[in-house]
Amino acid sequence: MIKNKIFLAIILISSSVCAKSTCADLHGQQSYKPLIMKNGTICFVQEPTLDPKTGAPLGTDSISLYYIANGNVPAKAEGRGLLYDETPGVIVDAFSRKVGRDHRDQVFVIHSMEVRNSLVEPNSSGKFYSVSVFYPSGNILHRDERASDWFGADYSWLSDGKRVIYRFPYMSKNDVQQAIDSPFASLMIDDSKTPVRVKFKSYLFEEPNVKSKTKKYLIAGDRAVVEKVTAGWCEVNYSGGAKRIDMWLMCSALDVESQTKNAN
Repeated sequence: MIKNKIFLAIILISSSVCAKSTCADLHGQQSYKPLIMKNGTICFVQEPTLDPKTGAPLGTDSISLYYIANGNVPAKAEGRGLLYDETPGVIVDAFSRKVGRDHRDQVFVIHSMEVRNSLVEPNSSGKFYSVSVFYPSGNILHRDERASDWFGADYSWLSDGKRVIYRFPYMSKNDVQQAIDSPFASLMIDDSKTPVRVKFKSYLFEEPNVKSKTKKYLIAGDRAVVEKVTAGWCEVNYSGGAKRIDMWLMCSALDVESQTKNAN
């Protein structure tokens, strides 16, 4: 009888150890369907937001990513999480794709949220979009800060009160896929510079936002070099005038020089 009990206990312990973790094991509401990858599963869980210093609840929820590598214990993604306001927002899409010369698996998460009335930007959609990029390494999911900054975040559209003057360019999976394949995508990975030609007269901005517009501009045919990209804005270095210019303009106003296109 005692031997039978011991044998049963061993079976129960072995079963609990061998049982693979799933997203359903995590506390909190599942905000998006699990993303199954070759070596693990990513879970999207709505949970209380904690103060990073004290660990105390802030009274709002946000969406956290957890990675279950090959059925191991779920581990929360490292790095900054998804944006939130009074609500955690929603995940529009999430998918994985191999990128770069080393064909590394990366995860792209498109997120949107409604900004509260007291904070919302005038002449905006009120809906704020962002694209966050992560990559698995061992049993941990890490946020790729450089790639996430490349995609950036902003309102779905902004206007001058009369017409729309800016649209966030990455609001769907197709938008993100096209961006990954664009000639500017190398700047997600390193500091390579991209030679470009201006397609039409384009005003320059001090910062990558519509509020920082200046009276300076480049004209069709001007050549420059793109040094940085974020949220559809390109920081260009223009040396064709009396003084070097390092300012921002819309990437849509630029054509990549043919030799760079061929190199990619």
